Amino acid sequence: MDRYVVVDLETTGHSVKKGDEIIEIGVVVVEDSKIVEEYATKVKPTTDIPMFVSNLTGINEEDLVDAPYFNDIIPDLLPIIENSYFVAHHVHFDYEFLNAALESEGYKPLNCPTIDTVELARILFPKAPGYKLSEITQYLGIDHSSPHRALSDAYVTALLWVKLKQKLQALPLKTLETLDPFISILHSQLDDWFQPLLESKRHLYDASSNLTEQNGLMIQQISEDKQLIDHDSFSFNEVIENTLRLGDDDVREGQLEMAHLIYEKMNQQKNVVIEAGAGLGKTKAYLLPAWYQAYENGKKSVISTSTIQLQNQIVKEAEKLSSAINQQIKITVLKSPKHYINTKRFKMYLDHFDEYENYDAVLTLAIIVIWLTETKTGDIDELNLPSNGENIWKYVNCDQLQSSDDSSYFHKALNQCESSDLIVVNHAFLMTDSLNGYNRIPSFHYAIIDEAHHLENITRDQFSKALSYVSIVHLLQDLQKVVQNDAVDQAKFYADAFFRSVYQAVEFLHSDDDLLTDTGRAQLTVGEDYLNLMLNGEIKDHLNQLLLAINHILNELKGRKNLNQWTKLVIQYAIDKLNEMMNIFKGFFDLSTQDVRWIEIDQYGAKNAATIHVEPIIVSEQLEKVYENADCFVFTSATIQTNQSYQSFLEGTGLNEETECVTLASPFNFDKQTKILIPNNIPDVSKTKVNAYTAYVAGFLEDYVTNAGRKVLVLFTSYDMLRLVYKYLKRLKSLNQYSVIGQGVSTGSRDKLKKMFETEESIILLGTNSFWEGIDLTDQTFKTVCMVRLPFETPSNPFMQAKSYALEKENYNVFEQLALPIAIQRFRQAFGRIIRSKDDRGVFIILDQRIMKKGYGKKFIQSLPKTPVIYDDQKEIIEHAKKWLS
Repeated sequence: MDRYVVVDLETTGHSVKKGDEIIEIGVVVVEDSKIVEEYATKVKPTTDIPMFVSNLTGINEEDLVDAPYFNDIIPDLLPIIENSYFVAHHVHFDYEFLNAALESEGYKPLNCPTIDTVELARILFPKAPGYKLSEITQYLGIDHSSPHRALSDAYVTALLWVKLKQKLQALPLKTLETLDPFISILHSQLDDWFQPLLESKRHLYDASSNLTEQNGLMIQQISEDKQLIDHDSFSFNEVIENTLRLGDDDVREGQLEMAHLIYEKMNQQKNVVIEAGAGLGKTKAYLLPAWYQAYENGKKSVISTSTIQLQNQIVKEAEKLSSAINQQIKITVLKSPKHYINTKRFKMYLDHFDEYENYDAVLTLAIIVIWLTETKTGDIDELNLPSNGENIWKYVNCDQLQSSDDSSYFHKALNQCESSDLIVVNHAFLMTDSLNGYNRIPSFHYAIIDEAHHLENITRDQFSKALSYVSIVHLLQDLQKVVQNDAVDQAKFYADAFFRSVYQAVEFLHSDDDLLTDTGRAQLTVGEDYLNLMLNGEIKDHLNQLLLAINHILNELKGRKNLNQWTKLVIQYAIDKLNEMMNIFKGFFDLSTQDVRWIEIDQYGAKNAATIHVEPIIVSEQLEKVYENADCFVFTSATIQTNQSYQSFLEGTGLNEETECVTLASPFNFDKQTKILIPNNIPDVSKTKVNAYTAYVAGFLEDYVTNAGRKVLVLFTSYDMLRLVYKYLKRLKSLNQYSVIGQGVSTGSRDKLKKMFETEESIILLGTNSFWEGIDLTDQTFKTVCMVRLPFETPSNPFMQAKSYALEKENYNVFEQLALPIAIQRFRQAFGRIIRSKDDRGVFIILDQRIMKKGYGKKFIQSLPKTPVIYDDQKEIIEHAKKWLS
């Protein structure tokens, strides 16, 4: 059977049983990879169409006045669909909904094999950024003119299916054979289609010249670039003139100054700190001297930044510079070994895999098998793995592996680094590699620390330890798959008992007035008094029993012999992780340690959903050791200063107070591009009950979005406050046409919420800590960021408590030395979300009277570039924003 009927339904909701109905149906028939027939009709429902459905589809009730009822179209529809594969994007919904609708009209349900284009797209296009119909069609270059209309959606789904089918048919025999055991587990019913394809491939010559077989898997063949480039000699000034000045009508003097300064400090072998204002072009300013030192003097640079996204941006900027200077800038991204796959380990996993009832695991393996035929990096960040993917990845990556053969993609990345001018890493990898003496990063002369304001916190994170019930039990469950031992069951029992008693302790000691984390979890800082209490009760008894069981497991595992390679791998992984867990327990309960300890619980989770944390307070000494690895360190960011001073940064990062610090202003005209708006009738947040204050905030946001700006990023410091505002907004009928999403209350990761905010036209995004920076409001010329209150850290934050105590012992003013500098830096980062280019315009709304009425308030305003501040009543503020943004 080579007939595929691609179907898309537009409906009033998700459930026929709840009275939802079809309002439009689109059908496209594909035969022999060609579209041969189309059918579409609107359908008149017997109930009202919800407003959000009309907004999504553009179908209103008046459009359906003359449309047939569903029962009228069934005789035309069934002959088209029967005796065919039923294809849809999220096929389960369309197939089940259509069948339920047919049965409700007295017809028999369809009995067609189904094909899900979402599932197959995830497998066959593993590097796609997303799998919504609009995302995957854009990725594949399929024009989608009318999304959320049935025939248009069905038509592009048909084109997508043709591409999926062609890709499957083009796969090499070895890859198809590897996929074969998984085909019957997939939701797409391809068995009858796949087996003939497999047989036909066995009789054909595979001409996949870009693929090679390794460890029984087909992988992308990576050819080493041995191209020799003429090495012309020229001065650094010539490089600058030919790139930063030549052909650029908008020469940025700050960028020129920064490039020359970095080059000078590299030659002098001196460290430097540079605060480079937004829009200055700091990436290009540090790439040029770093590349020139490698090109002219053979001295390699490491560039470190805080996120994967920024690593990729640096590489793209280097590629642009290569064209500008007509010289190849050899640059390589290097991540920790756990990011890279090891094909030998992956093949061992495949050979011993027997969990065919686990759909997520099957899907993960199928995705990786296809990805290996495409990837040149072997880096997991190219992939969108299912939820179970991480559980598989930990056994097939290059972590804790000394392998230096071609099976290791980390080894391939290292080889590439050796011949590169520049190596791009992230702060976490740089810190762990340098401080643990792993020497996995090739030696370098210079280091550029971009987003340097994160360095102290990320270093502290690398030394922090966390352990939960879930992490222990998952490890023990994996171990039980290869080892049968009573001690494993005992360890699981005592892990449950220990974390239950810890959970109960937090519930008892945690006050209802204590603020929650940005994901709604309760935290309890464990000082010496609480620690002594824990060491003299049932918690200690359960811990001792758990440690004894783990010790017993370790001794038994170390004595095992005559094991196959896969069992050895699982056992060695378990030994390493169990030893790590033992060390975390010892560190947490060590009375002599100066680290801060705390326990976090999920108040709405299981009664053992607790996590213990240990984190150092000061890391300046560790960072000083890192600086010994290079002749010169350059630290740069748009927000390094606090209170117009670099002192806090220098102290926190262990830099000498004589280190030169330079401020280079932003080229943006903030005076004309943005305004700060502060309503003068806001209740005082420090004197108003949280329910009353959040009601005001919700009312302001309703008034603002319905009159001035349809898209607002709202920043909170308190998860409780965010949750309450979210509830208020969701109840407002005036916002029915708006999407209201909130971190921790809406489903989806930070990245998913960010993507929704960027793509939707009418949306309010409520965010906490991680949304204060690192989110660019792209595709928006007019922007609104609303800060609900000044970003002081909560006093109950474990790190703040520990650092405050340490400062008080030294007779420092905790507010001036700690709370205020941190708040001002976060304030500057939030303001930085608005103006990202010379064409941007935006408003920065502050709903906190303290900025105008407290003595320290002016320090927040003074920390920003010169920007107009308008302090007026709410009505005038919103009217001003409306005129400004239009």
